[in-house]
Amino acid sequence: MPYHFGVKVLEGKRGLKLTRENYAIVSKKNSLVHFSMDIYADEEGKTYKDEWCINQLRDSLKNFDLNMQFFSLLNHDELCKEIEGFLERNRQWTEVTNLNLYDEKSGYYMMVLDEYSQLYIGTTKNIKKRIKQHWSNSIPFDRLLFPMGNVDSSILSIDSFRALDTTRIYAYKTNNTFSSEDKFINEFSPKFMCNRLAGGKISGGLPQAIGMMKKRNLKL
Repeated sequence: MPYHFGVKVLEGKRGLKLTRENYAIVSKKNSLVHFSMDIYADEEGKTYKDEWCINQLRDSLKNFDLNMQFFSLLNHDELCKEIEGFLERNRQWTEVTNLNLYDEKSGYYMMVLDEYSQLYIGTTKNIKKRIKQHWSNSIPFDRLLFPMGNVDSSILSIDSFRALDTTRIYAYKTNNTFSSEDKFINEFSPKFMCNRLAGGKISGGLPQAIGMMKKRNLKL
């Protein structure tokens, strides 16, 4: 069993690196609210029709390919300079080499995906636990596109990447969580951010989440 940043990581069904093959695993199960749409196989809206699953797989893989093309055009040196500038302005942030030192520590964290010139910033009450969740979580099939059907501007979720895609981690220990998350996110160029939402707590469910949604133009 491999270790990454000092903690054990499980390969699982999706492996330790993101690939096109392990990205979209078809599931008919509904993980969202019941929309008033003719896409369900039952009256309760618990499962999707086969036709919807076929279309969702096609659209999700098209979006995946568009995101990969977008990443390939980014300047990695520019990302590194933005990270250096951020760390100079925010001296409370430090590089993480051992996540065990952040077990049950609250604050903010930054996951850098150097291969894709992407990064993600979050906030949590337990930095080690939350990052491990990102590595082991699987985005439900019906949430790959955010919102549903958004092929040309949906950002790949951080939870679609796998453990070894994270090449650097930085963190800021503090009990004052959430208040500065959006500020930190906005210090970076949007093209380098894989946050799907603006920073801050979500208490208003799906409508609030959609209002906080971030997009990128993938039709180059």
